[in-house]
Amino acid sequence: MNITKLVLGACSTNVYIVSSNKKNAILIDPADNAAEIIKTIEENGLCLKYIFITHGHTDHILALKEVKEYFNVPVIISKIDAGRLEDEELINERPYVKIPYKAVKADILICEDDIINLDELSFSFLGMPGHTDGSMAIIVNDNIFSGDTIMFEKHGKTSLPGGNEKLLISSIKKMMNTLIGDYKIYPGHRQETSLDYERKCRLSTVITGY
Repeated sequence: MNITKLVLGACSTNVYIVSSNKKNAILIDPADNAAEIIKTIEENGLCLKYIFITHGHTDHILALKEVKEYFNVPVIISKIDAGRLEDEELINERPYVKIPYKAVKADILICEDDIINLDELSFSFLGMPGHTDGSMAIIVNDNIFSGDTIMFEKHGKTSLPGGNEKLLISSIKKMMNTLIGDYKIYPGHRQETSLDYERKCRLSTVITGY
């Protein structure tokens, strides 16, 4: 397995491309700058098979329509957050949106414990409500793609529609108690961290801006 990280858009959002040994790939959160995402996939000789969305916030999906149409691949998001991808007004209300977002209908709606297989890789999903109602962590091997639920010494803001501070704290505790052992965490913003490290840190500060 190989993981490529791009940092794109006004909110410095982390975009991940995860590829199998056969060079088939999934894209996590096409934040912005579709041209850069497409270029990276093609220059690495990858065949994109799926687009995963951790949650339906503006700064994670602005390049979604263009990338989806270019590669003609299915979009996967939680059943709860799927409607956000079709709500142009909700997405475009953020002040940093320069090119209006166009609605995208998700192709596959997932729930907790669903599994998507790609060659030797098996992606599972953990519900993490609190940042949005339908935020999901994506787990493959000993890696977690956490979106904006858990970040280095922080967690995502809960002031936007669907946010709930107590629920997010509960979701993080559930992750720490459910997953045994250590995992590397690839968050939606900031640097990578690990589950063991975050278990040692009490996440009580809300990060602003994401």
